[in-house]
Amino acid sequence: MAITRPAHLGAPAAGSPGDAPEDLSSPAAFAHLASVLAPLRATPGARCLVLTHKSPDPDALGACVGVRHLLQKAFGIDAQISTVGRIHRAENIAMVRELGLVFEDYNKLDRSGFAGALLVDTQPTFGHTIVPDDLDMLAVFDHHIPPKDAEGPRIQHRDVRVELGSTSSLIYEYLRDGRVEIDKATATALFCGVRYDTGDLSHNVRPLDEEAYLELFRRADRELLARVQRPRLPQAYYKELQSSLRMARRYGPAVLALLGRVQNPESVAEMADFFLRMEGCKWAFVGGAYEGQYYVSLRTQAGCQDAYTLLSRLLDDEGSFGGHGRVAGGRVELEEGEQLGIRRLERRLRARALAIVDPDKELDEESRLGRCLT
Repeated sequence: MAITRPAHLGAPAAGSPGDAPEDLSSPAAFAHLASVLAPLRATPGARCLVLTHKSPDPDALGACVGVRHLLQKAFGIDAQISTVGRIHRAENIAMVRELGLVFEDYNKLDRSGFAGALLVDTQPTFGHTIVPDDLDMLAVFDHHIPPKDAEGPRIQHRDVRVELGSTSSLIYEYLRDGRVEIDKATATALFCGVRYDTGDLSHNVRPLDEEAYLELFRRADRELLARVQRPRLPQAYYKELQSSLRMARRYGPAVLALLGRVQNPESVAEMADFFLRMEGCKWAFVGGAYEGQYYVSLRTQAGCQDAYTLLSRLLDDEGSFGGHGRVAGGRVELEEGEQLGIRRLERRLRARALAIVDPDKELDEESRLGRCLT
């Protein structure tokens, strides 16, 4: 499978082992990574840091576990996973708990003992990602569309496949091509990632995603998967649900829920998933403020405009965002007085959504105000 890049990225430089070729078959991708890691393999005791975006989701968590396994088993390099931000969503917490995953807090980590860093399920130019300036960036593995004209650090091995449904599928391919035995815990973590980002193979799916899903499921711990998929939910979840139902509005084919402050930033993505299931809904857009950031999530149905492009129109150069296929999300920094900033931002978001739904202003006044769901 070739590694494709959006046209605005241009062709990467070539020449040294640290410059990834423009087009790689999967064996060539593994071979290039091996060439990048060769100096570390020759250094006794060399360690790598595996990083991802803030408050990682199952695809980020699973892919990080897979990369650590790859480094240890294929290359004999010790690796430490480090994360930033709390994990909130019940399924994500259950995944960490049930798999016994232990991650170091990046803000408390002594980075002096690491030879380099690898970035997983994100890219250095994304706003929700912290990149160490004191470590070489050895590799990036991702499937999200990168922002245009963004400059980041030099990356020795860059594998960004925007056509793939999940980063966990990409890491599965490296393990497969490296002939690495995938143990039950690693298979379970990677399967959770593929399942989450492809909606059980319901969207953004390529043959590699299908292969990864089936092969990883065959190796995974089924009982553990059941506990992760249906975790116990705190009472606060139902309070957020009640608030979201009360505040959501229907604008023709779209459902908007701009929630003000939320107790859990993950509820924004959960509610976007929830509202998209409404009969007649073509896209769902949910936003909520948490600790000085305004989080947004967008979900679209098949046949609708892709989520990345639609979210770009909704944000109109405010904040940072990413996405692929029918899923996109981002965040906006709240710089002015928070409550005032939330109201003004939500007013702008609502106006842009209306301009998309009703560009010619043909809806009656009641419809332009939005119809309550309850």
